[in-house]
Amino acid sequence: MAFDLNFWFSLICSLGGVSFFVISLLIITKIKALFPGANLIKKWVIIQALIILFLFGYVFNILFMTLYALGDEGVVWVLNLMTAIVYVFGGLFVLIVINLSYKTYKTILLEPKND
Repeated sequence: MAFDLNFWFSLICSLGGVSFFVISLLIITKIKALFPGANLIKKWVIIQALIILFLFGYVFNILFMTLYALGDEGVVWVLNLMTAIVYVFGGLFVLIVINLSYKTYKTILLEPKND
């Protein structure tokens, strides 16, 4: 692989992913401020940690893609491993987000009203 169309497409997608993760981290900070002291905060911290893990994974992916494009064939196994890890942690991430969304909505809907 050289600096071909595949490389540039992958680079743009990875940079887009990094941008989305940074924006997500900012939004999570706002969400955590809405529920001070709630049990839900711990779960949001787990999501935040997973986003940071994904963020670093994308940055390392860009690094390894660049090394591969420069001719280092030895990083192919790292790229394959990273793909498998992203699939596993991506599925875990979705499960946690869905579960946390359910619990958050339930907390909001069942909270006594102070009217």
